[in-house]
Amino acid sequence: MTIISAEQVGNRLNEWRIAIRKHEVHSATSMYKEVKELLQQMEENQEVLTYYSLLEGKYKLMLYERRGEKLNEKTELDSPSKTNDLIEYYFYLYKALYASYKRDYTSAIGLFKIAEKKLQNIPDEMEVAEFHTKIANLYMLLRQSLISLHYIQNAIDIFKSHEGYERRLVAALVIAATNYMDIGNYKKAENYYKEALLITKRLNDHFLKSQLFHNMSILYAEAGESQKCIDALEKALSDDDYLLSCYFQHSMFMLIKELLSIDERSQALYYIELVKQKHETEKNPIYTAKMNFLYHLYFTEDMTTKAQACFDEISILKERKDAEGVRELSALAARHFEELGAIHQAYLFLKEAYHMKHPKLDWRDSDEKNEFIDFRFNHRCFRTNSVFQYVK
Repeated sequence: MTIISAEQVGNRLNEWRIAIRKHEVHSATSMYKEVKELLQQMEENQEVLTYYSLLEGKYKLMLYERRGEKLNEKTELDSPSKTNDLIEYYFYLYKALYASYKRDYTSAIGLFKIAEKKLQNIPDEMEVAEFHTKIANLYMLLRQSLISLHYIQNAIDIFKSHEGYERRLVAALVIAATNYMDIGNYKKAENYYKEALLITKRLNDHFLKSQLFHNMSILYAEAGESQKCIDALEKALSDDDYLLSCYFQHSMFMLIKELLSIDERSQALYYIELVKQKHETEKNPIYTAKMNFLYHLYFTEDMTTKAQACFDEISILKERKDAEGVRELSALAARHFEELGAIHQAYLFLKEAYHMKHPKLDWRDSDEKNEFIDFRFNHRCFRTNSVFQYVK
């Protein structure tokens, strides 16, 4: 067998890194198979093997972000020697991203700070843009919108100044749009989405366009524009590859919820049955619980039975650590029971939603009462339904 030099493999790994960084899924997947074969023929070199392991982690994270593919257990990596700034940076970045994926946000922030210090030794503007996108996404998830916007605007400026990074630019625009949605500037959020949509049309990337339409539906739902929300979701679900992906259930959940919100019950029931058929082969406990929740909330007649069934489904979400889902559905139930005149049940769900937003606060404390009262008028939240799967 011919022995390949470590330098030759390292050069190919650098090319693979660029494909991953650009989110070129097909090219990166093809190169992934190639580099694995090259490693089997490479001369012994631990630094190149470490580099490969870190890039493999980045590759899998890219597939999670672009295709929603589940991340397996964390790859165990030894701390790199202090001889290669890029490998050190990737090591801490990957650990930060994986901590964020596991929702260990405290650890993620600490690891991001270490990675940011390592990044100062890497004279690569695109690495800066990528880092700022990742950390902006984390602060977006934590609803630290102004901090997130600071990072993401820098990333947007860099991506716009380089050709070949259009998909990364779209992702950055989505983060900016989400932040503006969170602070209530719906018009500016929509403008960012429209800019991103123009880019996806030029790329002729139908899957990315479906992802974008789904996230636009979140904005329209938040703004109370149900028909625009439904139209966007139907466009998202028009792509065959998207229908075959795990994102199908995200969009269907949003579509059913929005149809029920405008009392289109027969159409919602049709989609509920459609999802049940698909779930016969693809079980997802979180979305099964969410679908069951919607069915009980809108189609169970007895108030006590309805409330208990909804709380049972919320318990499943708690077990799965889906705090956003618990908060969103509890708030939805609170409003629904209030509209039905079931004030006691509405109160119980509203308290659940509030505690998920403020886990360390007691609403009975005098300083918190006003915030609790205000919260009941602002309890729509859709973060967990995003299909731009930034690591969280």
